[in-house]
Amino acid sequence: MKKNIRPGALFKGASFSSLSKQKKHFHINNIVILGDSVAYGYGTKGGIAKHLKETFAGSKVTNLGINGLTSNGLIDRLHSGAWDRYIAAADMVLLNIGGNDLLRGFRNSGAKGLIRQFSQLKRQYRKNLLGTYQHIRNLNEDVLIVQNNLYNSMKKEFQYFGFTNLLFRLWNTAIGEEGVIISRTDMMGKNPSIWLDSIHPNEEGYKLMHELLMKTLDSTGINFNKQDTAKESFHN
Repeated sequence: MKKNIRPGALFKGASFSSLSKQKKHFHINNIVILGDSVAYGYGTKGGIAKHLKETFAGSKVTNLGINGLTSNGLIDRLHSGAWDRYIAAADMVLLNIGGNDLLRGFRNSGAKGLIRQFSQLKRQYRKNLLGTYQHIRNLNEDVLIVQNNLYNSMKKEFQYFGFTNLLFRLWNTAIGEEGVIISRTDMMGKNPSIWLDSIHPNEEGYKLMHELLMKTLDSTGINFNKQDTAKESFHN
């Protein structure tokens, strides 16, 4: 049975060796972002990558997000080897993937068709995630893997809001395994003012996504080389 790493949870058995040894300090100097248009920062000036560069001052952030990418597409890209050198050099890999798997199912088959296909789509998504985690770890066993879960950005007035809310909750259970940190972006769905459109965050939305990620990292009990942490260490 897979075990998702929740905020504040221990990293027992994690393949990320620095965390499994309960290391008190971990420096993030090289960040790689993988995934879809949300990872890419569609419609904004840099998306979450901009905020990560500010928080981890002096770090290198490589954003490999691709608009419209599905988990099948992510696996294909990983297997091509084109990104191996970036992943091998990373201290942290941030994943945002899976929304397009559902969106394509809905667009191709409608709500009823998506319900019929949901279990199959979720199984394939889970298989792709496990393959993604393994590929990353084969290249870099000490990398910190963080994945955003999926949010429901639809307004409550939308016809299928209740339906999509349930689907996203079920879909999110496929995310993670032992040693993978999950940042709960599903909490973003509660704020109606942070959306560029029905899917993508606006500038404020990415700011909130970044805040949720930092809160998740802080909850691990490990001191990362964030800008505020660096200042405190300097004065000490």
